[in-house]
Amino acid sequence: MDLDVAGARTAREVAGWVPPLARLGYAAKGVVYGLVGWIALRAAMEAGSPEGASGALAELTDERGGSLMLVLVAAGLLCHVLWRVVQAVLDPEHPRGSDAKRWAMRAFYGLSAVIYGSLAWTAWRLSRGASDGGDAGEGRELWIRTLLEQPLGAWLVMLVGIGVMGYGLHQLRKAWTGDVDRKMAGADVRVSRGVHLLGRVGTAARGVVLLPIGWFVFVAGREFRSDAAAGTEDVLRMLGHGWLLVAVAVGLMAYGAHQVAKALYRRIDGPG
Repeated sequence: MDLDVAGARTAREVAGWVPPLARLGYAAKGVVYGLVGWIALRAAMEAGSPEGASGALAELTDERGGSLMLVLVAAGLLCHVLWRVVQAVLDPEHPRGSDAKRWAMRAFYGLSAVIYGSLAWTAWRLSRGASDGGDAGEGRELWIRTLLEQPLGAWLVMLVGIGVMGYGLHQLRKAWTGDVDRKMAGADVRVSRGVHLLGRVGTAARGVVLLPIGWFVFVAGREFRSDAAAGTEDVLRMLGHGWLLVAVAVGLMAYGAHQVAKALYRRIDGPG
């Protein structure tokens, strides 16, 4: 058989698996953000403590059927990881894109795969009865410490921080301009309007959270201190228990709902 024909057939077979994986991944990502937002909203109302993604997953262990839910979330997040890997390696939705912006996005997809891979592992460990899966701060300090130990490590950490802040600004710009559902298709007008609103509110909230996270990562590199970095849970706790935490919490819940909408309506182009 001709190698080009065999390669094309393989690409089509792979492409057939990509959209379902991507949809399951977006749904799982939506569940995680919805949990983070709900716990933050509950904390604002009841003077509790907001949690990041790992802490939110840890709370599922106290719920009836929590282990099964965690297994399902872990599987879904693994699907999201695979989709991010496809985006990073093949960039199927921009086959002709080769400019600096596309390469930056491919690097972001790769980093996203690592982050959600770690979160999937956390969900799996929690489903098996591990009690330390919610300690996101230790994992964050570990990878920053590892980077700091590399040649030019401080500069690398500061560059990551700048990248996170840049992405936070990018999210805020998307929310402001309404560019949040470019690839959505298949929903009627009323649903499309609702999805669009969820996307704008949710993307703005995500940008608000990412900006300080990026700043504290930058500070960790500048001061050569891994413990100076902060995660989602730290940023949410800094907001106190007033209207600002309520607004961000509702926004994160909206972002989660928008990810579920992506699972249903987003157009997904596979490789090949």
